[in-house]
Amino acid sequence: MRSLLIRLCLLVCYFLSVSSALAEEPDYSLLDSASVDNGKIASADERCQECHGADGNIHANNESGKIPKLAGQHPAYLLKQFTDFRSGNRHNDFMAMMARTVDDETAADIFAYYAAQPIMKGDGAGSNALGKKLYLEGDAARQIQACSSCHGVSGKGVASDQPSPIAGLPVELIPVIGGQDWHYLDQQLRDWRDGERTNSTDGVMNKVTAKLTDNEIKALNDYISSL
Repeated sequence: MRSLLIRLCLLVCYFLSVSSALAEEPDYSLLDSASVDNGKIASADERCQECHGADGNIHANNESGKIPKLAGQHPAYLLKQFTDFRSGNRHNDFMAMMARTVDDETAADIFAYYAAQPIMKGDGAGSNALGKKLYLEGDAARQIQACSSCHGVSGKGVASDQPSPIAGLPVELIPVIGGQDWHYLDQQLRDWRDGERTNSTDGVMNKVTAKLTDNEIKALNDYISSL
């Protein structure tokens, strides 16, 4: 009897884990019918604009590095991150709360709205020679991959008609980073390097950033945010 109960418990745990894993996969089809107009209203109603700005370019103090620009970002990427916040695959207490209170259809509308805004852009003032070299060329001797190989030379991503640089990963799930907020970039690169963030495909971002020094991260932030 005890053995049977143990087996039943194991089966229940297995099915719960499978159900949870299935629930964590975003329903990207929602983006096909997403409404930019509804998203504009919802982004205000759900208070997204208070942090990310009406145009997706942040109009709030961001020294904590917690707020990304969303202007022109791939909506599929945003939906994936939203789902990861909800499931705990990506950690941020505030965004986890938002992800649990905003339904997926509304979220898809919001992401369509931000994706429709003019794409984020830096002013070029923070250009950095070391950052540029690392971004465009990487460092083969230290097995540091060039950022541009996935995010594109301008940091605006790979064209949808081009093959993905990461096998099995649609290009829409590789984010726009050129012109992203400096503080946000700094926090994310450090989190990837230190293992605080782990939700990239096959841990690719953890591998890419593992050997970066603090000075190299700063240089990359200067260059990428200027694009």
